[in-house]
Amino acid sequence: MKELAIGTSDFRKIRLEDSYYIDKSLFIEELMKGHGQALLFPRPRRFGKTLNMSMLKYFFDIDHAEENRPLFKGLAIENAPAWAHQGKYPVIFLTFKELKCASMEEFIAKFLEYIADYVEGSFSYLEESDGLLRSEKRFIETLLDQKSDQKDLENALKKIGRMLKKHHGIAPILLIDEYDAPIHAAHTHGYLPQMLDFMRNFLSAGFKDNEHLTKGVITGILRVAKENIFSGLNNITTYSILDEDFADKFGITAPEVDQLLLDAGLASSREAVREWYNGYRFGDTEQIYNPWSILSFVNKKGKLIPYWVNTSSNELIKEILPKADKRTQDVLFDLLKEEKVVARIDEFTVFDHLFTGRNETVLGLLLFSGYLTAEQRIDINTYELRIPNKEILSMFRIMLEDHVSAGTAQAGDTELMRSLLEQRGAIFEDELRKYVQTAFSYFDIGQEGNPEKVYHAFMLGLLAHLDKDYHIRSNREVGYGRADLYFYPKDPSNPKAWILEFKKKQIDDEGDLQSLAEEALQQIHSRNYEAEILAHGHTNIMRIGIAFKGKEVVCAF
Repeated sequence: MKELAIGTSDFRKIRLEDSYYIDKSLFIEELMKGHGQALLFPRPRRFGKTLNMSMLKYFFDIDHAEENRPLFKGLAIENAPAWAHQGKYPVIFLTFKELKCASMEEFIAKFLEYIADYVEGSFSYLEESDGLLRSEKRFIETLLDQKSDQKDLENALKKIGRMLKKHHGIAPILLIDEYDAPIHAAHTHGYLPQMLDFMRNFLSAGFKDNEHLTKGVITGILRVAKENIFSGLNNITTYSILDEDFADKFGITAPEVDQLLLDAGLASSREAVREWYNGYRFGDTEQIYNPWSILSFVNKKGKLIPYWVNTSSNELIKEILPKADKRTQDVLFDLLKEEKVVARIDEFTVFDHLFTGRNETVLGLLLFSGYLTAEQRIDINTYELRIPNKEILSMFRIMLEDHVSAGTAQAGDTELMRSLLEQRGAIFEDELRKYVQTAFSYFDIGQEGNPEKVYHAFMLGLLAHLDKDYHIRSNREVGYGRADLYFYPKDPSNPKAWILEFKKKQIDDEGDLQSLAEEALQQIHSRNYEAEILAHGHTNIMRIGIAFKGKEVVCAF
């Protein structure tokens, strides 16, 4: 099998080194069929955005047309009508991926250096062009000398595009990759308004009613609201993960994964791979895989572990989840139990709304960032959502564990977890009481909230680190009902197993918590929740009924 170029987003390098390449060249064909002058593609991190943009650069580039033509030998685009566009346009390709700065001043300085290096390497010939005015050549010279001010930088796309059209006689292709990376950094470091102003002016100058533009493509993670960035840019059409067009051009489809696994000699792992890394739905295209995860899996010779979530930046997610309102908490706890939920989402991201904990905003961010997927559309802005796969589920559980374990020892080292795994009931109950008193300071577990989901999610979070060695099942149909939570070792020689059932004491309940815990315990027996565990040969089963009222908790074993 050919070498996997994991982490390489340079199309030319992949093709010259004859690395394994999953053919996405028909992205070009679909792009040139129409779809407007400027297109925005919001996609999660590491779903092939930069590689696709690199491919567009090498395909259209007029300055190296003959040199780049062999890069596409054997790809589908060779036999498509869009092949006529190969090597016909000047291309401006800018990426903001690495422009994450601690201040606006640092950003301007870093961007000035970046664009000066880029123009020198790509368009220095404009200084000698006979078709340009002296003032235009001075603009290029000022850029190269890194003496441009912020206003010059904001107008750079428009002016360079106009010069390229004059020189080549045809309007350029404009590619902007990861446009929102500096915006995330600006939010983190407290200069968001200045960055939004800059990006609004910069993109408007380059894209708005621009006669010096053949086609423009912008990629990023979020679809930032027009009032933040794209005000007045009526010529930009957005194709998000909810749209059918271009749905299979980012990420890897099921047939492509099947071929990859076959080529790698890992075809027998197809079902396990599907559970771990599949599950995304883009538009009407089902079974989209995360490219980074599936390629890493093959590179590691079939090792099923989280890959993407360990490379992604979760800071924004971690920041907004603690601020989630009660509705959002309920939805997240249902998702953690591997349920599907119906909810409204914001299709545009307004940064000012992110930290209000608003349900639609939080869920929209999670969806477009790749932590949820939309199973189907129910109504306008209303979708059936779910966690796509085991990899993302493990991330949610670990983040919950990190939250509820804040200020304490690692969950796996606490007496609470040791007593549970050693099946010492009395000590577990005592430690659970202590833990709930401290770890639940954030969560609202009053009667008006949904404390049963909080307890359930709390235990899921504590068990997150056991995922490598234990099968953890939440809210699964088993026996004659749905067990809240059970887990058992992947090692069949270990006879232990655990079943937990939660009961909330209602305001009008006359019985005490101990009776309610016994009722939960009885439910485990009467509904035969042991069925799957016994079928796997685990006979030393610890059954736990957990009853609670606010922060009061009682167990029955």
